[in-house]
Amino acid sequence: MARLRPITEEQRAIQREFFQLDEKTMDRVRRLKPRLMDYAKTALDGVFDHLEGNPEVAHYFEISENVTYLRAGMLAHCDTLFSCRFDDAYYDATDHMGERHSKLEYHSHVYTAAYTNMFTRIVELAMADKGKFTTEDIVALTRVTLYDMELTVGSFFSHRMEKRDALDSDAVKIRHLLTGS
Repeated sequence: MARLRPITEEQRAIQREFFQLDEKTMDRVRRLKPRLMDYAKTALDGVFDHLEGNPEVAHYFEISENVTYLRAGMLAHCDTLFSCRFDDAYYDATDHMGERHSKLEYHSHVYTAAYTNMFTRIVELAMADKGKFTTEDIVALTRVTLYDMELTVGSFFSHRMEKRDALDSDAVKIRHLLTGS
């Protein structure tokens, strides 16, 4: 579904400023990307174990094809995120991810919890690594990750609202056809 109200680059820049995503922060995450990708691969195991054990969504994650698809998609998104190229391709990816999540009809906490569990596991792995991350590294990772989660969850709710508005509009049209008013 195409966005009804596209976000301008100026608005995106203002959003990044709110999250204090400056070049220094983004360069730091780019430099850490190879290690972060290794941590993300490990973190995904725990994320999927948790989802498979949750009665609300377990049925979806018991299907190996779903897990394979989601794992590949999540790793591809991590690769994009940790590259810190906040370009049209990145914003399209977050929008599409939010849209796909909204179509599954799960509550938003399923996504934010999975995202949080993955992020915290990456931080745990980073802190336990021999070449420990600095406080500045963790702060940079946190800023980038929370910005990404904000965009994805924002897209999730935007698509839900657009879908609800479309259904409401259809209901009005049907009522008009049935009643003539």
